[in-house]
Amino acid sequence: MIQKAYIHSLHGYHTEKKICGLYILERLIYTLQKVGIKQIYLMLNEQEKILYEHKILPHIKKRKINTHQCLPGEVPEKGSLYVPSNLFVQPHYFEHFDDYFKQKKGVFEPVLNDNQFIISTDEDIKKAELLVVKYIIDNTGGYIAKNINKRISIPISLQLAKTRIHPNVLTIINMIVGFLSAYFVLQGSYWQVVLGGLLFQLASVFDGVDGEVAKFTFKVSKIGGWLDTIGDNGTLLLFLIAVSVLYFENTSARTASIIITLLFVGLFWFIGMIVWYLRKFSESGSLVAYDKEFLQKLPQDDLLVKFALSMKYFT
Repeated sequence: MIQKAYIHSLHGYHTEKKICGLYILERLIYTLQKVGIKQIYLMLNEQEKILYEHKILPHIKKRKINTHQCLPGEVPEKGSLYVPSNLFVQPHYFEHFDDYFKQKKGVFEPVLNDNQFIISTDEDIKKAELLVVKYIIDNTGGYIAKNINKRISIPISLQLAKTRIHPNVLTIINMIVGFLSAYFVLQGSYWQVVLGGLLFQLASVFDGVDGEVAKFTFKVSKIGGWLDTIGDNGTLLLFLIAVSVLYFENTSARTASIIITLLFVGLFWFIGMIVWYLRKFSESGSLVAYDKEFLQKLPQDDLLVKFALSMKYFT
């Protein structure tokens, strides 16, 4: 794996323009850090230096990213990455390194194409944001989540990313909305139950906002993943408990009580297994990691596995 990268200046772009809430140069630095590059050398022009020192460096320091400024024109070390400061690149491109980078005069330079290109105009920025959004949507499971919820949440996430709000704050806000949904259902009156149902659906739609903002701003963390998992499952459990209590108060049906009890036993067992797996085998606390690292690795020809995997696309 390449350990060093040199970012050099190219003229012809507005340095203060942003992609998904991050300065173009800032986003490039985060991308290189995310794919495992340990040392990043900056060969910036005067305009970029001013932007870096006043608006980017404070955020870089918080993330403890190892950057060094050097003179423009300095010869990069052989075997390193050599990229322009206004390059649009996504972390998953590095999984297909040979398709996106070619060695030239001892260093690896980007291959420019429709997915990886130089940011020069506002149209380039729009194109870059569309590619980031497309990758998120393509990697979203569930028909409703992909085709309905994401269409609502992503425009909101793009706006929130510009504020630099921390994703964990959004997770907590969404948890509060979810808990309120259960509270209103428990009140029992018609309009309060309706309000509780609407709040639950609202929490479902906005459930993706914190994760999307985290991906847009490169603030994905294990703590954030655990907080999101606890919030999602806590909201679901409280809402189901509230609906069950309301049902018992109005019917007291014995058969239904047995079925619902079995449902909760199974649900608690399932959530417990997810938590156990994530703690023991995963670097993440996110349900997305559970899907990718466990569910997707099960035998795809098994009928039970096929059924379980197919059901998630209806949620």
